[in-house]
Amino acid sequence: MRKAIVSIGTGPQQGLLRMASRSFRPYAARHGYDLHLHAEPLVAERPVPWSKVELLRRLNESYDVLVWLDADLVVVDGRRDILDDLPEDRLFGLVEHRTADGQMPNSGVLVIRCGDEAERFLANVWAQEDLITHQWWENAAVCRLLGYELDPVGPGEPTALLRDRVTFLDPRWNSIPSDPARAPFIRHFPGYAPRTRSVLMAASLVEMTARRTAAAR
Repeated sequence: MRKAIVSIGTGPQQGLLRMASRSFRPYAARHGYDLHLHAEPLVAERPVPWSKVELLRRLNESYDVLVWLDADLVVVDGRRDILDDLPEDRLFGLVEHRTADGQMPNSGVLVIRCGDEAERFLANVWAQEDLITHQWWENAAVCRLLGYELDPVGPGEPTALLRDRVTFLDPRWNSIPSDPARAPFIRHFPGYAPRTRSVLMAASLVEMTARRTAAAR
């Protein structure tokens, strides 16, 4: 099976991606993933977060599975392959958060099965042109396609895509400070200034190293 981990970190987030890659690389080696880590945007006509959609579309034909990981997260416990938690009949998986802002999916960690259906999904995300400058960019488009309301954010009428082709992953796969999970696989730090993120990520890298050292004993 051809699998790849994908991420982009541009501008101030280049340093964050370098830190994140210290956890991506051992995880990829352990579970057989290629790495596609980019430090430059792929499209000039939209805000940088939309380059995520373009990159996934470019890689879709070359792989069986793609895992998107935001640049501001750390895989602190890499023993489990995220693909093991995506049922065979599901197109993609992500975590749904419940925060003070509301209840919404977070595509900062996303596992997707490649193919024609994935291309249609990504094309539909890209087509939400009224959301190009939305505060949640492409994540707002994903939420809308799943049937979520955006203003205020929260569940609306579930779409067929949500009912039949999406699985909500264990929150351990995308633990954020405003909705923390116990014993997370991934610690994610969205919404902070780059300096704060780097401090939090550095602490998580120490946690990752400690886990690996303990496991090796």
